[in-house]
Amino acid sequence: MDAAEVALDRAATAVMVNAWLATNARAAEKYIDRFCDESKRVKALKAFGERPRTKDAAIYLSVRVDWENGRVGMLHLPSSLTDRMGNPPLSWRTFGPADYAGLDFTWFKDLAAFDYWSLSTDGPLKDSPTLSYFDAPLPNFVQLQHWVKLRLVKGKFENDLPQASIEVRHLANLIASSGTLIAEMIRAAIYGIERGYWEMLGLTPPEPLPSAEAVQQMRHTGFASMYFLYPGVPRAVRTRALACMPIRCAALTETIGATAAMRELVPNAEDDLQWLLAQEPCDPVQAERLSRGPPQDPASLRDSFSGEGGLERAMRELLDGGL
Repeated sequence: MDAAEVALDRAATAVMVNAWLATNARAAEKYIDRFCDESKRVKALKAFGERPRTKDAAIYLSVRVDWENGRVGMLHLPSSLTDRMGNPPLSWRTFGPADYAGLDFTWFKDLAAFDYWSLSTDGPLKDSPTLSYFDAPLPNFVQLQHWVKLRLVKGKFENDLPQASIEVRHLANLIASSGTLIAEMIRAAIYGIERGYWEMLGLTPPEPLPSAEAVQQMRHTGFASMYFLYPGVPRAVRTRALACMPIRCAALTETIGATAAMRELVPNAEDDLQWLLAQEPCDPVQAERLSRGPPQDPASLRDSFSGEGGLERAMRELLDGGL
């Protein structure tokens, strides 16, 4: 496209994005009461939400985990093993000692020394002055889920399944503390893996796990949370929503990244970013870098902001699937 076509394309995208945001803002005012009511249910579960942040696992984990940008860590598992874990689905539940022989699980116990994991302290994100919301490399969480399954199998055959549960839940909480919505979803998935394994064995875990319905409630609440903080939502509604959120860390991270991506097309985006940064994100370094991230190209934004407003859809799913 020539310069004139680029300008027209940009202008058309700006109209579409701002119309989408206006619809989302109206939905925020409409649903704020219901959202806060539903959020109370998730907070009452005490399985999700924020935890102390005093001892960072970043340096320990950054060289051990695989990363989505292709960087391979010390915990890398061979495809010959991981392919068998899901083919057919749940085949890992039939594994025995021969399947985990030679693997070192001591790192699970080492993680007890840490209570959070900052992706900006060490790893591929450390030296990035700015972070692209859509392209920032994250840990390969799927690989860590494979390790969770193997640790549970080992626990069964070596008569320390209760200890295995303690260790995999701690890993799940460390993952969630990295402050992204996908990380919260991985925590919920690990809870499901653990719960399903105990149920298969006909046993009761040492500490209660959230039900599948409760996990679904958390997922819907998490997706709805970030839309309450999007540009265009009245400040009073944002403030109230933020106080209600059971997983505010992820909501702030996601919204800061998304707002930076649309900054060139949305009026007052910079003011919105400064307000979000003032709300004490759990990882302020990561939040600051995301706030300086590059704007997304118009074509990608059209894909992201086409169709029904995000909050309207998220709240419908939350209310239809609530506890």
